[in-house]
Amino acid sequence: MKKWIIIGAALTLVLGLVGSGYLLLSSFGGADLDEDEFISQAADVGGGPVEVGLGTVSSLLVLDATVQPEPGKALKANKGGTVTHLWLDNGAAVENGAPVLNVSVPAEPTAGGGEDDEESGPATTEITLYAPTAGTIRGMGDVRVGDVLEAGATVATVAPDQFRAVATVPANDLYRLYDNPEDIMLKIDKGPPATECEFIGMGAAEEGSAPAEEEFDPFTGESEGSGGGAEISCRIPSDLQVFEGVKGKMSVSTGEVEDVVVIPVTAVRGTAEEGEVIVVGEDGTEENREVGLGLSDGQFVEVTEGLEVGETIMDPVPLDPRFDIPGDHDEDYDEEFEGDFYGMGG
Repeated sequence: MKKWIIIGAALTLVLGLVGSGYLLLSSFGGADLDEDEFISQAADVGGGPVEVGLGTVSSLLVLDATVQPEPGKALKANKGGTVTHLWLDNGAAVENGAPVLNVSVPAEPTAGGGEDDEESGPATTEITLYAPTAGTIRGMGDVRVGDVLEAGATVATVAPDQFRAVATVPANDLYRLYDNPEDIMLKIDKGPPATECEFIGMGAAEEGSAPAEEEFDPFTGESEGSGGGAEISCRIPSDLQVFEGVKGKMSVSTGEVEDVVVIPVTAVRGTAEEGEVIVVGEDGTEENREVGLGLSDGQFVEVTEGLEVGETIMDPVPLDPRFDIPGDHDEDYDEEFEGDFYGMGG
C-alpha cells in the first residue's frame, strides 16, 4: 500500500509540472534533450520580480533544553596516598578552602639520612585536601578511611548549588549566532513561568545529542541534518525551582536590526555573510549579483551591501543549474522506484 501511495504522489507531481510548462526528464520517458538543454531548462524555473525595501529583522532561536547541575570543580589527590580521616561526608555543604579529607603519603627523603632512618622504614606525612570552591560535595560516597588513592585520582566534585540549562544548536543554525546572544529566556515544561537565563557559553555538542541522520526526501527535497552542532548553556536563577533532568524551551535572541535593507531568504542563494541574487533591470535583463548578508530570522535576511531600496530581484531565486537540477537525488531510490513503476502492469 505504501508503494502505491508513493507512486501516485510521483505521478501527480510529474503531471503538475508538465501542466505548468516545465519539462522534467526522468525514467518515465519524454522528449530527448541533451545535457546542456536540460540544465538550461532547470535554470529557468524561478519566481517573479519583487521590489527591495526596508524592514526589521529580529532573529530568534527556540531550542529544546535540559536542566543540568553546574559541573563544579574536581577535588584531586595529586600525590595519591591512603585516606586517614574524613572531615565531611558526601552531600555536605562546604565553603571554599574548607578541609574535606586527609591522606597519608610517603615523606620526601631527607638529604644525608643515616642507617637509623632505613631501619625504621619509610616515613609518611599527612596531607589535607581542601575544597576547591564553595558548594556541595558530590561523588565521595564510596570513599572510606583506609582506601588507597592513586596519584591524580579525583576524590570528589564540589559544585555550587546552581543549575544550568543546556540546548543543542543545529549545525546550520550556528550561522545565525554571529555574536554572543543578547538575551535568553527559559521556559520549563509544566514548571514556573518563563524567566531570563544568563548566557554561560557555547561548546561542542556531546556525541548523540544532535538529531540522527535521516534519508533524503525526493518529493520535498528536504532532509534532516546528520548531527554536529554545538551546545549553548545558560545559568538558571537560584530562586527558580528546578530539578536535574527536567525539560524546557530556550528562546535565544541573536539580535535585531531596524530600518535596514531586507529580502526574503528565498530570494538569495546563501544565508550567511555572502549571497547571490538575481537583479532585474528596467529593460527586463537579469544580472547575477553578489551581496553581503547580515542578520536572518529564517524568513528574511538583512542585506548589508550590494542592493539598494527600489531595485528589483527575483523571488524565489531561480534554480542554480550547478546544484538544483530536478530529479538529481538518490540513485538507489531511482532504481527501486523505476522497478516498482514499470512493474505496475505485471
